[in-house]
This record gives sequence, structure tokens and C-alpha cells, in this order.
Amino acid sequence: MITYKWIISSMDCVIQETVEGQELQNVVNMVHWRRAASEGTEGEENYYYADVYGAMPLTSPDPNDFILYENLTFQDCENWLNEMTEPTPAEMDEQLAANIELQKNPVEETL
Repeated sequence: MITYKWIISSMDCVIQETVEGQELQNVVNMVHWRRAASEGTEGEENYYYADVYGAMPLTSPDPNDFILYENLTFQDCENWLNEMTEPTPAEMDEQLAANIELQKNPVEETL
């Protein structure tokens, strides 16, 4: 069974931004991410791993539900990534599963 997970590499922030007349600090405007897939137990012979990476820009936040950077949780960031439209997380998971399948059953090799 393949396990999928998000990895947050880093986040770019605007130090200070005024939105609807409110001054906000450390506003995340870019999330650098990886989507990882693994099958098996790391370190064992039948372990397979694949990942993709990218960056997702964020629009200015709604000041009424703005979360301070220091209060952001992994779940908050994961929710942003799960709302990504292109490619969707489901499309990424399909590509990652295909990559793992090729690792298990290669169709090409370098000689």
C-alpha cells in the first residue's frame, strides 16, 4: 500500500502587509512543498519512494480569519495544499503511484 504525505519545505512571507486597512505581519505568500509517496519499510529491499515538488502562491488573506505565522499549524498548510487546483493532489498521487510502479517493474534500463 502506498502512503502519501505533504512535506512543507519553506514558506515565503511578506514582512508587513496592509489588507482592508489592517496591518498584518509575516503574511505567507508562497508555500514550497513536496508531495511524497512511499511503499514498504525504509531501509528494506522492497522500499519504494517518489516525490514531486513545487511552490504554491497564496493570495492576500482575509484579515478577519488571518492566522499569525507563529500560530500556523501543519494542518493549516496542508489544507491550503489540498485546495490546490493544478495539478490536484489526486493527479500528483496518480503520477507518484505510476513512478513507484515503474521502480517495481522497470521498462527501461541504462546499460
